[in-house]
Amino acid sequence: MITTEHNKRLVLEAFDTLFNQRDYAAAEKFWSPDYIQHSAHIEPGREGLFNLIKNLPATLKWAHGVILAEDNFVIVHGRYSGHGLPAPWIVADVVRIESGVLAEHWDVIQDEATREQSKSGLPMFGTSFAKSAYQPADAPLTTNEARTIVAPLYDALNQPGKKDVAALLAEACNPDYRSYGTNEDWLTRDQLAEVFKMIGSAVPDLRWTIEDIQTIGDQIVVRGEASGTPTAEFFEAKPTGKSFKTMAIDIFTVKNGKLASAYHVENWVTALQQIGR
Repeated sequence: MITTEHNKRLVLEAFDTLFNQRDYAAAEKFWSPDYIQHSAHIEPGREGLFNLIKNLPATLKWAHGVILAEDNFVIVHGRYSGHGLPAPWIVADVVRIESGVLAEHWDVIQDEATREQSKSGLPMFGTSFAKSAYQPADAPLTTNEARTIVAPLYDALNQPGKKDVAALLAEACNPDYRSYGTNEDWLTRDQLAEVFKMIGSAVPDLRWTIEDIQTIGDQIVVRGEASGTPTAEFFEAKPTGKSFKTMAIDIFTVKNGKLASAYHVENWVTALQQIGR
């Protein structure tokens, strides 16, 4: 007879195998191939969950607190840290067990509050407040320090076809760097290198300059200008022999002297309008 205690042990072993050990082959025995995923942050099915974990930094760590079970449902109060976002996640994972495997999942997620942010004065998880993976630098960055840190990344954007883009990004960015094009969607450092090369192949004379740079604690804000003349199809626009000049805004966070993340916006609509005139 399957007991609630058995189901709790099953869920704890499953989560540890996937999130901490990152043993995907072993994890398959815990998750149903027909797994149903209700999370707003995860693509459908077992494959969506596993692909998400495969793309998270190796520093990911899961820890559990209270765990409750009733019939074939288990609720785990857990903490996910080292995922590359500014604050660890405190999560209530709700799992339905069927035929001895995890069959369905719901979650409720909150960013973990620091001591200063907690109005109750109590930690959200465990007995003490945890430090964010993105603690501010001991001293605010100077603009000269900021220029030095971001320089290799912008060097990679100047005629990328002639540069070792991957090496320049490795010089500027941490291995778990995330480049956000929206508030949720991001590229890894390697994926970003491919994007740089793709743009460079369409715009061989691509030039990217820093027009203004500001620092806020451990963040760097860059107002840049991108210009060039496409010689091949560029964002589905045919080359016309005309050039473009447009603005970009990047907001970087620095960790251990390198870029940890970026949120960026480029005004490509204006660039395409200039090309098509």
